[in-house]
Amino acid sequence: MDQSLLDIARDGTQKGAAERLLSFQGLKPSSALELQSYDIDHFGDSERYAGASSMPLSPGSTAIMRARLSLPNLSLSLVKTFPRIISGYQLAHAVAVVVPMDQVTSTCINGQSIGSSILVLKGASDCLVHEPVGRLIGVVYFTPPARDPWLQLDDGYHLLSAPSDMLASLRRLIAATLETAANDPEFLNEPTSQAEVEQALLGAMDNAVRSSVNSKSVHATTESYLRIVADMERLIRHDLTVWHKTTELAERVGVSVRTLQSATKAICGMSPHRYSRVLRLWSVRKQLRAGPGRRSVKACAIAHGFWHLSEFAASYRAAFGELPSETLHRSLREHS
Repeated sequence: MDQSLLDIARDGTQKGAAERLLSFQGLKPSSALELQSYDIDHFGDSERYAGASSMPLSPGSTAIMRARLSLPNLSLSLVKTFPRIISGYQLAHAVAVVVPMDQVTSTCINGQSIGSSILVLKGASDCLVHEPVGRLIGVVYFTPPARDPWLQLDDGYHLLSAPSDMLASLRRLIAATLETAANDPEFLNEPTSQAEVEQALLGAMDNAVRSSVNSKSVHATTESYLRIVADMERLIRHDLTVWHKTTELAERVGVSVRTLQSATKAICGMSPHRYSRVLRLWSVRKQLRAGPGRRSVKACAIAHGFWHLSEFAASYRAAFGELPSETLHRSLREHS
């Protein structure tokens, strides 16, 4: 079993393993593999290790899932995500290598398309990720060894365009490792086997990083757009009862309306008005689920600038698939 697993990165055997993972087929919880499903309200708990936070863009109909294998010196996860905006990350003395496991190429980081690149997050990474559709990603989290190519990577994020065969090998290795954890946990509970699997994963990532072209391009325009979006969000959050017109937002931020619209579209994938609405709706939902001492639906809505309650309820239902009163009642039951 161990030899076949270590050979996966070098040949095309068990090619179907990666394909089966698209629906988590072939995975089941075991003593080596943690398998969990989440809804959008609880997914944030799984992001805390990375200092990141997600804001959903739509409820979706696909369950959010995570399979996680913990080894002595690294963790390997497979994550089925949802449409969202992610801000962060804070990885103290650590690296997260994000490997695309599907063909989705619409995700952007700081306004730059990720495409099918491998994303490496190292240390503190001040970035905003726009993920308009759910994805399937592999995430390897570890303390980087004090050697090249990891020493050559500065803190921040890196987009690495790996050769197609190298990316395919890494995907197969991730898939085979997780299937082994699900179906042969005894193998991965042995220290010798754990060390072999860790070395196989690190070796595959070493090769991918060395053979990749770093396609990250931070232009002055991108940095300016990030500042504009951050200033706009601070202005919105300063007083959520006030709905600023786009012209007023632009004036307060100190840019033209066209520049504000271009910046928000490039970084967040939407207009300033829609971004303001998504931010407010998600903030309302968090308040409704906050536990004892929460306010009424009406109070939460008004505190976020939603003065017409029927329009608010319709917008909330379109965003989350349920009425705000349903969110509140379910939260009351959970905390009773």
